[in-house]
Amino acid sequence: MRQPPRDDVSDNAVTGRRRRRGRHSLRRPKQGKTKAPWWELPLLVAVAILVAVLIKTFLVQPFYIPSQSMEKTLHGCAGCSGDRILVNKPIYYLRDPHPGDIVVFRAPTDVWFNEPLPATSSNPIVRGLRWFGQLVGLVPPDEHDLVKRVIAVGGQSVKCCDAEGNVQVSDSGPTGPWRSLNEPYVSSRLPGSEAEFGPVTVPKGRLWVMGDNRAQSDDSRYHYVNDYKNDPVQSTVPTGDVIGKAVIIAWPPSRWRTLGTPSTFTSAGATAMPAVASAAVVGPVWWLRRRRRRRSNLR
Repeated sequence: MRQPPRDDVSDNAVTGRRRRRGRHSLRRPKQGKTKAPWWELPLLVAVAILVAVLIKTFLVQPFYIPSQSMEKTLHGCAGCSGDRILVNKPIYYLRDPHPGDIVVFRAPTDVWFNEPLPATSSNPIVRGLRWFGQLVGLVPPDEHDLVKRVIAVGGQSVKCCDAEGNVQVSDSGPTGPWRSLNEPYVSSRLPGSEAEFGPVTVPKGRLWVMGDNRAQSDDSRYHYVNDYKNDPVQSTVPTGDVIGKAVIIAWPPSRWRTLGTPSTFTSAGATAMPAVASAAVVGPVWWLRRRRRRRSNLR
């Protein structure tokens, strides 16, 4: 019986069958292209919107800067392109706002918010587009949200001004000692007596906030002097009204940068940092040595 050429045949070690290795045996039958179900695209869009809403609600939310109260740090002047910032929301689940933080918060009262809200449309399509624009930070929100810098927190005292016109803060109450803030980020100051206030002791659980554009900012100083007549409660912001910390200028691209804490605030805690750092290092070493001594005494 004639045997086929060796190169055209292979043995199957499992079944013992012989199969031919021809060129045509590698071809697979053509299969028709299956169309995606009609509901796949709407489902993907719905999931994307849901993810965006969850991120905005719990993690990072964009905000539009409509006013000039935080110039030059945040642009919002008339005739310029308002900045879009990203706000870190979980950070204040873990800690309270610190001096120097730029925070977005809900206006404590209507007196704090003196800018007219945009008119809402009755057209559902326009309202939907507006909602999506607010979702990505391209449209101002329909809420009384403000952005300022934290100058002092509950328990601290604040006043203005020293001989050079700087704001001063005390950690030990209205009697001092006082330290002057070096604020190169401030774009404009109020002249002379108009800038003066305090000393004010910030109530626990509240924040003394000020705009970087002091001459154009209705902030804690403004409300303390003009609206609430030296009331430290009404002129400050409850920590519970804080939405989050501004961390990045996301738009326009020419102004991309992070929003850190100025050195005038970080230096205030510099004296405590060496002690904390040394305790973090020495503590475990001391504990290990004590444990070794106990073991040696038991032997």
